[in-house]
Amino acid sequence: MRTLAISMGLAGRNLLLVRRVPSVFIPSLVMPLFILIATAGAFRGIGALPDFGGASYLAFTVPMAATMGAGFAGVNSGMTLARDLEGGFFDRLQASPAPRLALIVGPLLAAVARSLFTTTVVYIAAVIGGVSLPGVVDTVVVYALAAAFAAVTSSWAIGVALRAKSVQATPIMQVVVFLSVFTSVAYTPRSALQGWLANVADWNPVTFILEGSRAAQLQGITWERLGPALLAVAILVVVVG
Repeated sequence: MRTLAISMGLAGRNLLLVRRVPSVFIPSLVMPLFILIATAGAFRGIGALPDFGGASYLAFTVPMAATMGAGFAGVNSGMTLARDLEGGFFDRLQASPAPRLALIVGPLLAAVARSLFTTTVVYIAAVIGGVSLPGVVDTVVVYALAAAFAAVTSSWAIGVALRAKSVQATPIMQVVVFLSVFTSVAYTPRSALQGWLANVADWNPVTFILEGSRAAQLQGITWERLGPALLAVAILVVVVG
């Protein structure tokens, strides 16, 4: 209970920084919206392919935008920790009797909370664009998978921050998140991919997360899609965490 209380306190501090240092949070909010609007407009025509099953490309893009926003929420936690390391605040935390686990769980919980906000903003933009919301259970699945990806990317970014001890390591945090999403089924279903990207996407864990989220958004979640998504999340949490 003590570890949880301290973790929640550190998570609350991270969320307060959204108001105090908006330049850190705003890009993570603008980027998924930019991806949602730009790709839905530029690639709208390919939504007519049989692989899309008649779904609008905007609806198809919603899970990817939510996942990308969650990824940036995780990166923000790493950036915040890197700033604390540079400024000496993290040294004071280490000198305190706070459990070491709480120093990691706090930023991770903040990333999950931020992902819930970015996913909500993505859904608001999508509804304005004419996308229908899925059922309650399916919507919860989209939120949960995005939050899980935020926890994974937060673990990655925190790990980089603890080793580099500098906010200058932010590009490394971001590039890995970008690559993990864009080498998956970010823009088309797996059946429409060709060449080396198809081979990479088959082994990319983010592919299964996106496929689970898309199934919930477009057709309704089934265990056939949810199971691989949960397994992918579990593997990433173990490896990256």
